[in-house]
Amino acid sequence: MSNPYDLVVFDWEGTIADTLGIVLHIVATEANLLGFGNFDPHQARKYVELGLVQALRKTYPHLTTTQHQQLLQAVQLAMHSRSTDVCLMPGVRELIQRLHEAKITLAIATNKGQQSLLRALQTTGLDKIFKITRSAGQVPAKPCPQMLEEIIEEHGGTAATTLMIGDSLTDMEMAKGAQVTAVGIDIYHQQEESALKAAGAVVVFDDYEQIADFLNLSKSSEPHT
Repeated sequence: MSNPYDLVVFDWEGTIADTLGIVLHIVATEANLLGFGNFDPHQARKYVELGLVQALRKTYPHLTTTQHQQLLQAVQLAMHSRSTDVCLMPGVRELIQRLHEAKITLAIATNKGQQSLLRALQTTGLDKIFKITRSAGQVPAKPCPQMLEEIIEEHGGTAATTLMIGDSLTDMEMAKGAQVTAVGIDIYHQQEESALKAAGAVVVFDDYEQIADFLNLSKSSEPHT
């Protein structure tokens, strides 16, 4: 079965960029430097919605109030100094490479600022692949379908041959508004699958290899790094 899409549009944060992963990496690094021990990152993700202060207390319940304050200050300082760091979601770079090798045009539709997006693309080297981008600074924010419609127009394609990949309800709603097929991705199980489907996702995956299979992609010829 061949792949029916010639344009695949990605959301950025939470789909390509693992924003939460950066925070957890910084927490782990600073906690180790302070001698506070390791933590389970999967468990820590469950506490994120509580905010950084409460999340640290839940993640490191054995620390004293003073130690918690030390860790909080260290994490905040490190986050400020590493604000331009980019961490990619597990498996997404390989999927992007396989799509690129399959001659499928790749684009990004994001509510992230345009200049910040361009810096992130350059930092990751993905600027060589993603030639079409739209952000909320250029057009109305999601779920307005305009950014997706403009991407399709610039590509010279149609909604029927376009696929949207995203992790949020607004990604799905934007695709639905543009009459584009949408696939949900939820690596860390932070969204309700039923909610993503209700918003317009035809299917929800928790692994990028599943998306590759969904699109009938062959294995990448380049080694994964």
